[in-house]
Amino acid sequence: MLGFLDWLLISIYLAIVIGVGIACRGKQESADDYFTAGGSFSGPIGSVLVGLSIAATVFSGISFLAIPSVTYEHGPALLAGLIAFPFAWFVLRYWFLPRYLSEKIQEPFGILQKRYGQATRQTAAIMFVLLRLGWMSALIYAPAIAIMGAAGLGDQWLWPVVLVIGLASTLYTVFGGIRGVIVTDAIQFLVIAASIILVIIYIFASLPVPMGEALGALEQQRKPLNFSFDFTEKLTIWAVIMGMIVGNLSSFTADQMSLQRYIASGSVRSASRSFVVNVIGVIVVLMLLISIGVSLAMWYTVQPDGALPASADKVMMYFVATELPVGIAGLLLAAILAATMSSMTSGINALACAVCQDIGGGWTKKLSDRQQVLMARWTSLIFGLMATVVAGMVDELGTIFTMSQKLLGVFLGPLMLGMFFAVFHVRIQGKWIILAMVGGCLCGWVVIFSPIYGLWVAPISFVTALVIACCPIAFDRTAGAFGLNRGVT
Repeated sequence: MLGFLDWLLISIYLAIVIGVGIACRGKQESADDYFTAGGSFSGPIGSVLVGLSIAATVFSGISFLAIPSVTYEHGPALLAGLIAFPFAWFVLRYWFLPRYLSEKIQEPFGILQKRYGQATRQTAAIMFVLLRLGWMSALIYAPAIAIMGAAGLGDQWLWPVVLVIGLASTLYTVFGGIRGVIVTDAIQFLVIAASIILVIIYIFASLPVPMGEALGALEQQRKPLNFSFDFTEKLTIWAVIMGMIVGNLSSFTADQMSLQRYIASGSVRSASRSFVVNVIGVIVVLMLLISIGVSLAMWYTVQPDGALPASADKVMMYFVATELPVGIAGLLLAAILAATMSSMTSGINALACAVCQDIGGGWTKKLSDRQQVLMARWTSLIFGLMATVVAGMVDELGTIFTMSQKLLGVFLGPLMLGMFFAVFHVRIQGKWIILAMVGGCLCGWVVIFSPIYGLWVAPISFVTALVIACCPIAFDRTAGAFGLNRGVT
């Protein structure tokens, strides 16, 4: 169980993050400054901060708990997903970022309005709000349950723990804006990496048998990698590769949390540099989290524990509560809070941006700069409170990894379709883009309730949206070939 030193470390961490987040808020003279920092993170240090911020946002508290549990149960199959990051970097560096930032827009989804009208932009923003509000609720709930398990707290502690996580994240997001979020995210990334490394070192140093013997014993019990093309089988290599390619690419090109940071970078060069830092950081943390899963599997293979939880999602917190020494346990829980709060703050700020600039862009532009900042802060506060309250009422997440991948896949795949069409100047009517994005989402929801494995949701929803969007384009070309000159605008 957690000792006094553990609780002291967690408390100090929370105080430091809140203080830094508020201290780095800047002048915040306009809504653009509040949401995108006016492109002020353009230098080398700014690029590093933005890159680490994106990396910290990608690895939420859900990822911190889910990736080791998936690796513990199924082996290091997620390593196959590393191929997604060089692919994403190539697409962003040479195709997406130069075109996206050349538009000189100051609002993440502004390019959708420029190409396909306000209704398309508002539809995308509503989809994003639905995605991130539900995601943030799960984001708070999962680490809260983990911390309660590690600390030996009963169910009556759920609301206090949820409130501490949710309100602390909301507090410095409301006042810090995107500047406070980016700086604190960078700090939190370093805390995440350091704590994971310490845990891995402790496990390796504490194994009662040599490393080679532990790996040999683990290898005898592990199933071989699954290369099946069956969409219903869990964690096949093809599901990992396709799911992570589409999932990561959509997160980097269609998620407001990433798009805000590209604009904050100020230039293609700075944004590309930030993305390289992000890719390196994400790969490092992903490999470290997979290493924790392998390490836990080795530990309990050579040291069986009759009280070990049956659910893989609970194994890491059981290890924290029963094996980690005082101090390291507190640092690890602080890292889980860091992963949670970095994603939470980014989500709050992005949601407020979607409402103020995308959904209500027409009438919010009539407000003064000061009024726009106040509206941004109040919207951030409302979303933070909403996510916190919903998190306290969540009863069951199921398998954390699968649930998170399904939720992201439903919305981000179709949103990526809209952003790609806008960036590459595809000539099509806005109503068809809206139909394609909505149709892709609906297909994704159908897949969620089918036997198909969760990693396939993003590829399927994206392909569905693409097929719908291509129908009027194909029809227009066919009509043109017959001299009907239907025309698509």
